[in-house]
Amino acid sequence: MSLHVLGVNASARTDGFTAELLDEVLEAARLQGATTERLDLVRHPFPLCAGNYSQDPTSCGPESCVQGPWDGFGKVAERILAADAVVFATPVYWFSVSARMKALLERMTSMENQGLLNLGKPMALLAVAEEEGASQALSQMLLPLSYMGFVLAPLGLVYAHRRGAISLKENTELMEDARIAGENLVLMAERLRGTSFREPLPSYQYRLPQVPGVAAD
Repeated sequence: MSLHVLGVNASARTDGFTAELLDEVLEAARLQGATTERLDLVRHPFPLCAGNYSQDPTSCGPESCVQGPWDGFGKVAERILAADAVVFATPVYWFSVSARMKALLERMTSMENQGLLNLGKPMALLAVAEEEGASQALSQMLLPLSYMGFVLAPLGLVYAHRRGAISLKENTELMEDARIAGENLVLMAERLRGTSFREPLPSYQYRLPQVPGVAAD
């Protein structure tokens, strides 16, 4: 069975530069033998994280979120969980990820709080800036997703500074970076598929004195 690679587009536009770069990475993955799918967050609106983790961590999970597990986020979470590898792509708004990407990362707390549901899943990260800020946006995705258990593919960080270009395809070096990221993503997913990784107890359990052998704060 072939690998399935999901691309998550956090731009407000489904035909913008972020989508263009994402499509290049997905095409490289497809040519490597994977099936691919692009998910545009703008088509799947969902409520912002309510921060319930800080009040009742045990109810922050994919099936127990107070927002309801099958609001718009549930559809997104289902696709992420089903994928063998994920490409997260964001435009740069004021030196940061888009609000949609930030909202996604916050809601994904429910996918790591009661067990790292994406542990060992390869990822690639893309950022497209009008001018500057792409490296900041990449780092703002890299840290939380790494803590969630995702694994960055070699050369899986790709950024573009558009600077008035009509199409990103004008930048041959960028297109090569996108190709390599897509290919390496599939290669890593093939090698990690079925691998078991160690993980800690869900973090909230360290604060529950009734858990045997676990001290409370």
